Amino acid sequence: MNRHFTARLISTHALGLLSVLACLVLANWQWERAQVYVAENSSIQKSFSELSPLRDYLPISSVGVPTNVSGTWQPSERIVLPGRIANGAGMVITTAEQEVATEFVGPTGSWILDILELADGSSLGVVRGFTENAELVPLVTGSETISGVMQPSEDVPGLELANGIIPLTTNMIVENSRTIAHDGYLVANSSSPGLIAVQPIFKEPPVQGLNWRNVAYTFNWIFFAVIVGLMWVRVAKDELQVAQLERITGDLSHEQ
Repeated sequence: MNRHFTARLISTHALGLLSVLACLVLANWQWERAQVYVAENSSIQKSFSELSPLRDYLPISSVGVPTNVSGTWQPSERIVLPGRIANGAGMVITTAEQEVATEFVGPTGSWILDILELADGSSLGVVRGFTENAELVPLVTGSETISGVMQPSEDVPGLELANGIIPLTTNMIVENSRTIAHDGYLVANSSSPGLIAVQPIFKEPPVQGLNWRNVAYTFNWIFFAVIVGLMWVRVAKDELQVAQLERITGDLSHEQ
């Protein structure tokens, strides 16, 4: 057998190769997370399964893209979000002066979010509309097909809401859902009885650069891959030296 592929070295090579590959796979994953993909045309309607992969984060390219989704309403899981206006973009802080107080354009009331259970058993938060009197909006029941646009969880970096508005987050939807929930939420295009249609915060995918934290993680994993590779080579050399010493010792004992 080749001295570089003895029984002891084969396991070392296997472990070293798997470790290096694992580091490179993780580096590639972090690089993909670091990039922002912007849809070429956000006005083109796509299927909900394309836009919102279950058990994963909502892609930036899915934000503001029209879609349809069908399911059954879960009336006991309603979320009422007070202190808001119908124009979502009007609630966002864009200047330092707004951090103190913002005078909203239009009446202040609540967004009504109901949970839609989809055919695959997953849950989706749907903002059905705005109202000044949330207690007067009846619970919704039955099955329905809703058209709208997807929005990211409002705790995403860089998004700040004025006047201490409680952000609508994926965690909030998860806590109120009885099944696994999709990341983000859907804003319905049409208004329901007793509700005013909400204008989403993001009407198209936001344009951003690289996420530098994930870029740093990418180079970290590449660095780890180099370190593991060097350790692999060193361990293999040590094994070869040990095998050579054992062979020399064995030859000497035979001669004696």
